[in-house]
Amino acid sequence: MPSRIRHCVECPRCHIFYLIGFSPYRNGSHLVRTGEGPSEQYSLHCFCEGAQRLRKWLIVRTCEVSKVAHDRGYGTPDEVSPTVHRPPHEPIVDISKYVNFKIPS
Repeated sequence: MPSRIRHCVECPRCHIFYLIGFSPYRNGSHLVRTGEGPSEQYSLHCFCEGAQRLRKWLIVRTCEVSKVAHDRGYGTPDEVSPTVHRPPHEPIVDISKYVNFKIPS
């Protein structure tokens, strides 16, 4: 089956990959966005940690996601794998914080 490219975060304890934009998840987990702009960061409340444990500042990764995992919103490493390449629309570096663009009048 063809896979889809999606942005995900991985729980460092149970290694389940969660797709951005599908929270809350059927297994009781949920993501909370904690950063803005190109340095997008998330906190994960994962079912494996229980309600009191929280993983902060997880890195968003581009992943190939199977249809089953996409339909569910999360998946195992067998269903979701990080990609090595970047999609053409995803910038390598966001220069907007280093350069101040002004349009001449």
